[in-house]
Order: sequence, then structure tokens, then C-alpha cells
Amino acid sequence: MTTVSSRDISKLQVICSLFAERIGDDLYFARQILESIEAALPSDKQDSDEAFLLLAEHLSRQIALDPAEYGIGLVPTKEEHGFSMLSLRDRLLKALKKTCQSEHQLVVLTGLKEAICPKGKRWSPRRKAEYKEAIDFARAFCQSRSRPSSKLSLVIF
Repeated sequence: MTTVSSRDISKLQVICSLFAERIGDDLYFARQILESIEAALPSDKQDSDEAFLLLAEHLSRQIALDPAEYGIGLVPTKEEHGFSMLSLRDRLLKALKKTCQSEHQLVVLTGLKEAICPKGKRWSPRRKAEYKEAIDFARAFCQSRSRPSSKLSLVIF
């Protein structure tokens, strides 16, 4: 289990308050937004709380100005009975349906590595090939099922 610093909790509280209407009670989704904002920060501003707050506030304002323009879909891939491409396809389709009305779509695919190679297992050549195939499938699937005029971002964690 990873330890969470008070600074991370404070950032998570900021995300939960700024994006309350979008994320509801989903802390996992809030964590994904937080990590995406942190990843978007320039390398020289990674430790700056001020830069983080400015970027989070800017994103929140953009969504508030035109909520129909931004759509966020979360695609968890944790499986009880192992990974399957059919289940991945179903979850991607649900996320795309949820965000299809938006001009800027963000689809966050989480837990793919853990679904294909659970803890305690080794990365075999077959698992590596399956992981690459799943990523290629997700990219092609999202590209083929989004409007040509929309700006789709697929984030794979």
C-alpha cells in the first residue's frame, strides 16, 4: 500500500470541490483527474502548488463555460475472472456513448496492466503481446467510433 502525503490529500480535496458535479463521490476518478493535471504541468513546475491550482482552476472554468463541450469517461479494466477483449470493448463503448455529445472527449483507461498481469505473475512474451494488442485495439476502437470533428484523448494508466 502506498502512503499518501497531506499535500496529495489537499490536492485531491481541491479536485473534488472543483469537479464535484462531474465526479460525484468517485474518489478514484478524482485521483485520475489529479494525476492528469500533474502530468500536464511543465517539468519545472511539478512541485509548484500554485501552478497546479491554476491549471486545475483553468480546466474547471473551461468545463463550466461549456459543459457540453467536455466529456470525461472512465474505463476501469479490473476483472474478477481475468482480462477479456470483449469486456474492454463493452466498457470503451459505454464511455464513448457517455462522452459522444462532447466536442472534447477524454477517455481514461485504468488498470490495464494489472488486469493482464495480476500481482505476483510475470510479464511473459504472451502477456506483453496481449497488452500491446489491447492498447492498439483501444486506440483503433476509440478512433473509429468518435466523430471526426471531436477532439478525443485516450489516456491509458
